[in-house]
Order: sequence, then structure tokens, then C-alpha cells
Amino acid sequence: MVVGSAPATAAPTAVKTVTPTAASLIEQAARELLQEQARHNGLRDAELMLEVVSAQPQPRSCRDTPSISALDTRHVSRMRFVAYCASESWREEYTVRAEVSAQVLVAATRITAGQPITADALRLEKRVLAAPQEALSDTAEVVGQASRRALQPGQVVERRMLASAVLVRRGATVQIVARNAGIVVTSVGQATEAGHRDDIIGVRNAVSGKLIRARVTGVDEVEPADIAPQSP
Repeated sequence: MVVGSAPATAAPTAVKTVTPTAASLIEQAARELLQEQARHNGLRDAELMLEVVSAQPQPRSCRDTPSISALDTRHVSRMRFVAYCASESWREEYTVRAEVSAQVLVAATRITAGQPITADALRLEKRVLAAPQEALSDTAEVVGQASRRALQPGQVVERRMLASAVLVRRGATVQIVARNAGIVVTSVGQATEAGHRDDIIGVRNAVSGKLIRARVTGVDEVEPADIAPQSP
């Protein structure tokens, strides 16, 4: 009888788990934050470049995955994050230098302060953004608004620059348009107050001399306030 030896069983190979470094986790957190901001602000074709900077010359070891928190993300060129490793009891701050570029609205022509902005006064251009949260890519958010200060051709239009446009100025000659059951009646008047869209202002009818209250509906156009707003 031949007795054979049993085949040797290979020892199981240990699977090494690689714990993400704090720097890689912070880069991921910063990228996700900026991508979400770009989506929320409707930025078109947004692109990101990130650099994570640490005061430590070598990354610290951590048996567990470090937890990441944002300290200051107001300025994309210098965002601050902190990594905390519970197993090794260390805490370390990191700086993230980011660059955000996107297709955003700029002035196509000179835009006068306080005047309603029209679609032909805007164009899209690819720009690197110092304040991505202030940039806009959708003309619908800008048309009809006014800039608080004059904008030169090529200047980026920012949210903080915009305000409701004054559509009727005090003393301006206005069209009084009354619409009711498909009938449109127009007359001329003089505004006794300035007004933005939907403001109720005083208007003196040029024919009767009667002072009425009127709702601002457009540039130098109003409708009697006692008539429910209707689409033209």
C-alpha cells in the first residue's frame, strides 16, 4: 500500500487595507463642495483645479480613516480644512488652493447703472472666477435687473451688483394702460413717484388732471392699481 502525502494547503494571503490619507480626503471634500456650489449657482461648464497644502513635510499615519471638517470656505483661493485622527490623537489643518472656471455672463456692451439690463447687453465667456458664488450663467436671472454701478464691456456680471431696476422715474411721462375683458385703453400721465416693477406709485392723468394710484408694469408704463394685473 502506498501512502501518499496530503497536498499542502496554501496559507491565506492577507488583504492589506489602504487607509486614505488626510490630504486625499480633504481634496475630495473640497472638490465635492465646489461642484455642489457650481450646480447650485447654475454655472455652465464648470472646471476645478485643486492643490492641498499641509504644514507637515510628511503625511501622518492613522489606523482609521481621518474625519474631515471645513473651517473656512469663503474664498476658493484659500480654503481651510481640518483632519482629525481619533486612533492616533492628532489634529492637523490644511489649506486648499482652488481655481474655478466656467462659462459666465459678462457685459457685451457698456451697461449703465440703474438701467434695466437687456439680453443683447450680455454674452457668455469662459472665465476664472475669484468668487464663483457671485457669477451667473443664465440670462433669465439678469435681464430686467439693473446694475448698481456701470459695467464695462467684458466685465463679469455678479449677483451682488444686481438690484431691481427703476422702471419709472419721478416726473417721467408714462403710458397708462388699462386692460379689462380684452379691451385695452391707453392714456398719458406723469409719475409723481419713482417705482420698480409692481410698485404702486402716484400718476397724474395728463388729460383729466386726476391723480391715480398705478402699478408699474414696464419702462415708463403703468396700469391702474384698482384693476387686477393681467397678461398683455
